[in-house]
Amino acid sequence: MVLRPVVITGVGVICAVGRDPEEFWLRLTSGESGITAVRDERFAAFEARFAGQVPDEWIEGQLPDSDHSLDRTARLALVAARQAVAHAGLGEIPAGRFGVVLGKCQATPDQGGGYQPMHATADTVASRLGAGGPRILVSTACAAGGNAVGLAKDKILTGEADVVLAGGVDPLLFGTYAGFAGLQALSSNPCAPYSRSDGLNLGEGAAFLVVEPLDRALARGAEPLAEVAGYGLSADAYHATAPDPTGRGGVSAVRRALADAGLSTDDVDYVNGHGTGTPANDAMEKKVMRTVFGERAAAVPTSSIKSFIGHTLGAAGAVEAVASVLALRNATAPPTIGFTDEAIASATLDFVPNTARALPMDVVVSNNYAFGGNNASLVLRTPGPARSYEALPATDVVVTGIGPVLGIGTGVDQLRAALAEGRSAVGAEPVLDGRTFAPRSLWRHMNHLSRMAIAASRLAWEDAKLKLGRAALENVGVVFATAAGSAESTLGFDESVLANPNKPAVLSFSNVVLNATGGAVCQTLGLRGVTTTICNGNASASIALDCAVEAIRCGKAEVVLVVAADEVGDGVATSLPPASPVPYDEGSSAMAAASGAVCLVVESAAHAAARGATPYARVAASSHSSATGMGEQALIERGIAAVASEGADLVVGSAVGGERDAEEARAVLASVPGAPLTASAGLTGDVRSATGALNLALGALAIADGVAPALTDLARPRAGSVENYLRKPDAVSGVRTALVLSSAPGSVRGATLLEAV
Repeated sequence: MVLRPVVITGVGVICAVGRDPEEFWLRLTSGESGITAVRDERFAAFEARFAGQVPDEWIEGQLPDSDHSLDRTARLALVAARQAVAHAGLGEIPAGRFGVVLGKCQATPDQGGGYQPMHATADTVASRLGAGGPRILVSTACAAGGNAVGLAKDKILTGEADVVLAGGVDPLLFGTYAGFAGLQALSSNPCAPYSRSDGLNLGEGAAFLVVEPLDRALARGAEPLAEVAGYGLSADAYHATAPDPTGRGGVSAVRRALADAGLSTDDVDYVNGHGTGTPANDAMEKKVMRTVFGERAAAVPTSSIKSFIGHTLGAAGAVEAVASVLALRNATAPPTIGFTDEAIASATLDFVPNTARALPMDVVVSNNYAFGGNNASLVLRTPGPARSYEALPATDVVVTGIGPVLGIGTGVDQLRAALAEGRSAVGAEPVLDGRTFAPRSLWRHMNHLSRMAIAASRLAWEDAKLKLGRAALENVGVVFATAAGSAESTLGFDESVLANPNKPAVLSFSNVVLNATGGAVCQTLGLRGVTTTICNGNASASIALDCAVEAIRCGKAEVVLVVAADEVGDGVATSLPPASPVPYDEGSSAMAAASGAVCLVVESAAHAAARGATPYARVAASSHSSATGMGEQALIERGIAAVASEGADLVVGSAVGGERDAEEARAVLASVPGAPLTASAGLTGDVRSATGALNLALGALAIADGVAPALTDLARPRAGSVENYLRKPDAVSGVRTALVLSSAPGSVRGATLLEAV
């Protein structure tokens, strides 16, 4: 099947070797390193003091005065994003058709000593550039930038966007530096990937690529720079920080990317490697090359530009994708610098040592590997002429398993009972006593967030009655959703750095990356399929479900676990009252925060039918819209119209108390006037990403079992009358369609329509 060709029409980059793509490429091909001694005197605390730094004047000189007050992360991102948009010559794009997918590893510090929401940088970029389409913050650590380009391609194939700006960003942060120093992963010299391999240098920067359909690009007279021919994701399911020494996950990612592109290993002309310079990564990557390319491995040029710029973390995959595009355009492989004559003589693979090489090429593979066991591979090729294509198949996807781990109950049976009895437990902590959901050797070292997510995944797996052999587990995907990651690990690590930056809590550091919990799920259940991590506040779970459905529709998986988890302790709970307000009620303030996890098993309807499963519901449609000058009520109404133009039998809203509830209620009453409205937060409190997953689970249960959370204490609705709301839990029998709303106010609003099978 030939799907719609997707191409890159613009690139932008700022990093240690260049303030724009031209300077970046010139210094790469001239062999001029950007790794220098760290200028910030705070870093004198560390023995290793080399990094790839971006001069302040490079950033400020490319931004209008109105952007100078933004944080460094946003400023870096905006420089690269504007370059890419200008390079592509985009012109006017309807806001709702212009998406943003941003990869990011580190949370951005705020002025109060805490952290901004992970999606804040993506919101800033999107609002400045007028992008009101799909908006995703992907946080798969060092694989995030490449992962973002792949997800952007999916958004084009599904027709959700006409243009997507995909990229990555991360600045140089003191705490992250302390963590890598604590792991003894830093080199005391400019790094030398694939040769000396004695450690990495950290770097900073941002890169973006404009992704759009080939036919659209040609129609507007743009010149395609490269085709995003395919991408592959995989999970190591091995360790929190160390790569699988066998290279198994990396091999899977490359093979999946080539299969997605319809190419073979013989077609590959050049590989842009991950090449961090650490012993474990470099040794693993060499095994990947030998396994993937076999006897041809020594003849495939492979280089690492981290030898020039350091490891830019969440930006790395995007920066290296830009380098790969430029390599294709200029028929030149950038070198890996830092090789001695002795290392050149002893190398058994071709790492393009020290000097750029003219190299006719048509196909480039760009690889990234990350903490948490996430692997991403991109296949880029020289774009061809316009060609006929087929639409992405409209594969039916169903929900077959539900696994809640909440203060109100653990397991779907306890959730059903709570709904039927009208019970609530706002702010209560989940109880996991009485059962160990992972081998004890793993369980005792896990943080609370990972334990909740693993328990939810086990329970959903059991509820779905999945019985898959080891070979089938290789292709089961995991999409993890979280608003803030592990509060326990983040706070523990930050406190240790404040106490002594040379003695950080390294176990906590390995769990600070937001994808760590998704990696723990993969490791515990032995799942090595496509995997990614989504961080868009309370809308994270519905976006994660979108990604899972897209993976199934694109033929990348038959079964995917959508797992959402968050916990109290990241600074949110301290500002919320311990009371139990009622969603949509005039007298209610914001909900109490709570901890919890919810997992949904989704699979193709054909796979479910073949194994005799009984689905809860079918995922009929979904839409995510972003705030770009549009009011929240109008934004919600637009999302509802996109998925439920013919109405619905029930609406499960995203309300968590407070004045914002009114906007959602008014939108629902205007768009779906005959459907009773309810919300899950009155059961549990605000569980952030898990609230979104719980809403989806409740919509599915309403269809399958005829029960839903009742707003029995609602007295003074912020909109409409009490008759517009669900007042009795058993008053929803005969529900055929449930509209489920999700929300990250000021950022993303989601609408998902579930239908009876």
